[in-house]
Amino acid sequence: MNTFIKATRLLASLFLLVSFTAHAEPDLSLDEAIKLATQNQPLLQSLDDASAASREAAVASGQLPDPRLKIGVINLPITGSDAARFDRDDMTMSTVGVMQEMVPLAKREAETRSLEATAEQYQTEKLATAQSIQRDVAMAWLDVYEAQRKSELYQRMTEEMSAERKILISRVSSGGSQAGEVLRLDSQLSMTNNKRLIAERDERKARAALSRWIGIAASRPLPSEPPIMPSKLSHEAALTEIENHPLIQNAHQTEMVAQSDADRAKAERQQNWSWEVMYGKRRSDLSDMVSFQVAIDLPWDRPNRQDRRTAEKLLLVEKASKLTEDRRRELAAELDSAYADAETADARENEHQQRLIPAAKARLSLAQAAYSSGKQGLTEVWEARRDLIDVELEHLTILTDRQRAAVKLGYLLNDNRLVKENQ
Repeated sequence: MNTFIKATRLLASLFLLVSFTAHAEPDLSLDEAIKLATQNQPLLQSLDDASAASREAAVASGQLPDPRLKIGVINLPITGSDAARFDRDDMTMSTVGVMQEMVPLAKREAETRSLEATAEQYQTEKLATAQSIQRDVAMAWLDVYEAQRKSELYQRMTEEMSAERKILISRVSSGGSQAGEVLRLDSQLSMTNNKRLIAERDERKARAALSRWIGIAASRPLPSEPPIMPSKLSHEAALTEIENHPLIQNAHQTEMVAQSDADRAKAERQQNWSWEVMYGKRRSDLSDMVSFQVAIDLPWDRPNRQDRRTAEKLLLVEKASKLTEDRRRELAAELDSAYADAETADARENEHQQRLIPAAKARLSLAQAAYSSGKQGLTEVWEARRDLIDVELEHLTILTDRQRAAVKLGYLLNDNRLVKENQ
């Protein structure tokens, strides 16, 4: 009977384990986070809407204004015995007419080109925004990854120190250790707990930043292994890629919009004109009348009006050109900074791999051997183990810094492969 109960409990435990595993959320990879951020993104969709709106306006701007229907009364007496009488004065008549304003084709085409250039600018802005979103998501993901791994390492250190404390207390009661060692360990345990709490806070904040782009998916666990970043170009080759960055393309398109506005201002020098046909109905014993009129704009102060507007738009073209050059310099400076981060992180990684990590592991091995032979106490083994974890924490920061530098370089070099899928 006892065997049957144990088997039943075992099967139930296995069922719960399988059920939990089936419903557990999968790890959120960096590549998936980037895809989630750029799919169904309201910010990017708003730029599509703005572009479509400009294209709709461009179509409308290419058309002539709608004609106007005019209905009225002309020469109706308002004084004397004939006041408000429609059938007494020979000049009184009811009118109906049509008026059409004629905007020169050059003006309409200039307006259309300006709006189409604005629509294209929204598209280049969308590309630049999408790339900056990928960068921000990758940086937030790496912040979560670093804080999560640090929290795990501090938790491991805390558990080991708690186990050490129990052993020390038992040795104090037997005279093998001193109470001061317990107090010193309590202090170290408290500081480690404090660091773990800070790491957990940093993880929560990083997940909040990540949720800005991917929503509730930011709460999913991250894989234990870091992502594999694409290889980077040489610094000299990278400088030539700056010109292809979406921000530069958007800046060039902003210049085109400014130039289109200047062309439209020049086209405004052409005069609009309008025509009007009117039919006048008089009293029955008098003949009806038809009128036809043409109106033409008279730009009598062009130097202070149209010419000033054209000068304004030409200056804005110069402004846009200068901002493009400023954006190019800004990206070049960011590229230099990103390469400095990448090269420093590579050098620190080599130093850790070749010296610091092997030295920490060797010290722990020596301390364990000395303890086994009775030459050193257990405290030295624990300190060597904590030193190794500290080196691992620093190494984690270095690895994450390398990945952050790779993300920055991928962003600056217009590389959509911010991350490779783990093999």
